[in-house]
Amino acid sequence: MPARLLGPIVRIQVQRNPVKSNGKGYDPGPILAVEEAVIGPPGLIGRHDHAWLVDAHHATHPASRGGGRRALSIGFSEHYARMAERFRSAPLGCAGENLIVETDRRVILADLGSVVVRTAEGEVPLGGARVAAPCREFTSFLLGRPDVALREEIADDLAFLEDGMRGYILDLKPLGGAHRIRVGDQVFVR
Repeated sequence: MPARLLGPIVRIQVQRNPVKSNGKGYDPGPILAVEEAVIGPPGLIGRHDHAWLVDAHHATHPASRGGGRRALSIGFSEHYARMAERFRSAPLGCAGENLIVETDRRVILADLGSVVVRTAEGEVPLGGARVAAPCREFTSFLLGRPDVALREEIADDLAFLEDGMRGYILDLKPLGGAHRIRVGDQVFVR
């Protein structure tokens, strides 16, 4: 099956610390944009100012939740445009995905098949995708609420963010080793 271009990576980011605080809110402050990263089975490490920063979802991060089960996440620029239209504001990357790909359409799970990043060094095949479920904390943040809303108060907004609008989680276990990716690398699906 021929590869189909989704678009270029326009943003790579590292969560230096978790952005959610167990029912107390959502703060995108720990998210930092980087120009390049290394990905491998344990997760992502991003390069910033000549230093390497371990993402909060990396299996070795001291505050890691889930031991690397959410090792790499991907989002799409068109999803941010749709979120901004609904919520009045959704700064690119505020959902905390590691990779943001520029697209001109909504990307659904069925579109993702096998995801491949084409880098200067070659192709980096990524494992299967699954939906990153929206949470009350992030949804309340988009709504501009100072508190974390009850699920029933924001049910319609949570439903809007389902089915990948909030992003996808990719499996890195098939990688076998470390691979460098950069802003501008192209993302394809097979």
